[in-house]
Amino acid sequence: MSDKILGHFFAVTLTSVYRVVVEGEREAPYLLKIARRAASRKQVGSAISNGTMVSVGKQLIMFVPEGAGGAHTTVQREINNVNTRYWGGNTSSVVALFLLENEALACNRADNPVALDPRWLKQTKEVLWAIGDSHPRCSITNAPVLRLMAEEEWMPV
Repeated sequence: MSDKILGHFFAVTLTSVYRVVVEGEREAPYLLKIARRAASRKQVGSAISNGTMVSVGKQLIMFVPEGAGGAHTTVQREINNVNTRYWGGNTSSVVALFLLENEALACNRADNPVALDPRWLKQTKEVLWAIGDSHPRCSITNAPVLRLMAEEEWMPV
């Protein structure tokens, strides 16, 4: 895995395309809607920003990790172990993840997308690998009910 921290990626969901900004432009991460495919409550240009981390799984979920306030505590980065009152906004089901915007927009125009669409599995795995298991603003959930895919499916040997 690269020592460089991933600053942003793109998520195509069943309803929209998001630019997921996880480093740099602001202190906290945010999900900026850049296109939509279907009816959605949020308009293009709106952002989901109510959290300090992004959980990457079947959906993208903003959340505030628990345990960050005390001296001898660890920060809980696994969304399923964080009380739901610390969960923020979320997206619809993830179709695919991309490093490049033009690929995400092409995916958004494709016919009949499904959650974790096999047509873009390679790109999704590349993004998961680029995020890794220690990104300061992203957490790839491994909880069976929430995960996009099992770690052994995207983690190279």
